Amino acid sequence: MSSFPALDIAIGLSFIYLLLSLIVTTVNEMVAGWLKTRAAFLERGVSQLLQDPELKNRVYNHPLIKSLSSDGADTRPSYIPADKFATALMDVVTGHGNSAVDVAALRTGAQAVSSPEFQQAINTIIDVSGDNPLIIKAKVEEWFNQGMDRVSGWYKRNAQRNTMILAVIITLVINADTLHIVDVLWKDPSTRAALVEQAKARTASHEAEAPPMVDYTEPDDPTASAPRNVPGSVLSDAEKQSINQLTGWTVEWAAWKSPAENRLGAFLLWLWFAIRQHLLGWVLTAIALSLGAPFWFDTLNRFMNIRNAGRAPDEKRSKAAPAQPAPAGQ
Repeated sequence: MSSFPALDIAIGLSFIYLLLSLIVTTVNEMVAGWLKTRAAFLERGVSQLLQDPELKNRVYNHPLIKSLSSDGADTRPSYIPADKFATALMDVVTGHGNSAVDVAALRTGAQAVSSPEFQQAINTIIDVSGDNPLIIKAKVEEWFNQGMDRVSGWYKRNAQRNTMILAVIITLVINADTLHIVDVLWKDPSTRAALVEQAKARTASHEAEAPPMVDYTEPDDPTASAPRNVPGSVLSDAEKQSINQLTGWTVEWAAWKSPAENRLGAFLLWLWFAIRQHLLGWVLTAIALSLGAPFWFDTLNRFMNIRNAGRAPDEKRSKAAPAQPAPAGQ
């Protein structure tokens, strides 16, 4: 048994946070896949670059871009390489029958686009490139990548908001009360020890920091993917059992005797009792899960390193330890 129960409790709590964060992350990725969130944000970013719906549709319908859609011609791709975007855009703007590297046709085609912002952007790129088609293409790629940096920021902020929402939902659904978890770990050394061993195995496997959510089956098509981790498979059976031991509503419901003649009133009374009893623990859990799995993986590793070092940094030297001799001359 560990001589540092407080440290083991910190390890166990961090481990539970990690497991629940993995579930939140996985569900978030699954929802994003179902809603095609990445494709929607990408299209929004392209629209902001081109400032012309007709031009955007023509670029998306270009064979180079259309081939990136894994679900058929009617879907938008979730990823567009910068070189393919630049080639497709230049080919569309120069017009049918003209070469994509025909600078004069590119300048003429840009004037036919209804967006003054796009006209200015392309003409500026052509001017600073000295009418060199290779430099123009490289500048268009750079312009696209800068736009995609903004798209990445939008997507991250959206993912963070969704993570917070999912953290609250999962916390309430499984009744993940931080104060209750700490209480169980403090009173039950066997559960605490089991969690420490599972945490040791999880950190040793290096699988918790950034679990892959999909398998990419076609190297040439970055959108051709299949779900890999789902909430049922991202955790081992032992880890799921540990979560079940420390969370859940079974005992709560069983302990509440509701009279058959007034079930609604009894339910509302029980709900008030549950909120009053668990609110602080729920808030702590939801905030912790919103920090994400990588944060808790790093935190867990730090605690495990302290534990493996043998003595906590702030632990006082044992009275039984031999005193160190004073340096000579003192």
